[in-house]
Amino acid sequence: MLSIEEYEQVLAIGMSQKILGYEFSRTFVYLVDGLLIDTGVPKWGDRLVKVMADHEIKLIVNTYYSLENIGNNALLQRAFSVPIRAHKEAAENIRHPRPEGLVKRWLWGQPPSSKVSKLKNYIRFEDYYFKVLETPGIGPGHICLFEPERGWLFSGRLLAESELKKGRDIKELARELKRVLSLEPRTVFCTAHGVLTDGLSVIESKLRTVEMGIRDEIWDDAWSLSN
Repeated sequence: MLSIEEYEQVLAIGMSQKILGYEFSRTFVYLVDGLLIDTGVPKWGDRLVKVMADHEIKLIVNTYYSLENIGNNALLQRAFSVPIRAHKEAAENIRHPRPEGLVKRWLWGQPPSSKVSKLKNYIRFEDYYFKVLETPGIGPGHICLFEPERGWLFSGRLLAESELKKGRDIKELARELKRVLSLEPRTVFCTAHGVLTDGLSVIESKLRTVEMGIRDEIWDDAWSLSN
C-alpha cells in the first residue's frame, strides 16, 4: 500500500506491506521543495513515479544505502533525469547494491544500480537550508538532514528499532542521539515511523534504550573478566 500525507510543506509518502491484514513492514520517503529524501522500496516504484509526475524533483538524497533508502533510485533517474547525492562512504553500495535475501527480494524487490555523486555538508534551496549530519553509528555513510529555521529533522534510519539488532556501535550511536537532541528538533521525519510531532521524546526514548544496552554491555564485560 502507498499512502500520502502532507505535513506543513513536506509530502510524506508511506509504503507498507500487509499479509492477511497485518502490516509487518513500512517505510517513508519525503518530498520538500523539489528535494526527495530517499526513494523507498522497488515494489512500489511504478506508483511512486506516478505520484512524482505531479511534482517537480530537483534532487534526490539518500540518507543510507539500505533497500528502503535506495530502492527506486534508478527508476526515478530514468523517469526524471534527476541527480542523486549521498555520503561518499555510502556511494559504492548505492552504485552496486548488496544482494538482498530471498524473502526481502520477494516482498520488496532488489534495487538496481544507480548513479550517485558525493553530497556536500549542506543543501541549499531557495526557501530551505539543510545541514548534513554524519551519523555513522548506524553504518558507514548514514546521514540525517536538519533544517534549523523550521526545526525539521529527517532522521533516516537513526530511530529504526531494527538498527539496534544489527551489532551497531552503540556508544557511537548514543553520542549521535545526544548531538541530535541538542539541536532540539520540533518535528522528526523518520524513514521507519513517519512524521513524529513528538520527535524529541522519541529520540530521548531511543537514547535511553541505547544507554541501557551500553550498561548491559559493560556489565557483561565485567562479568566475563571476573570469571
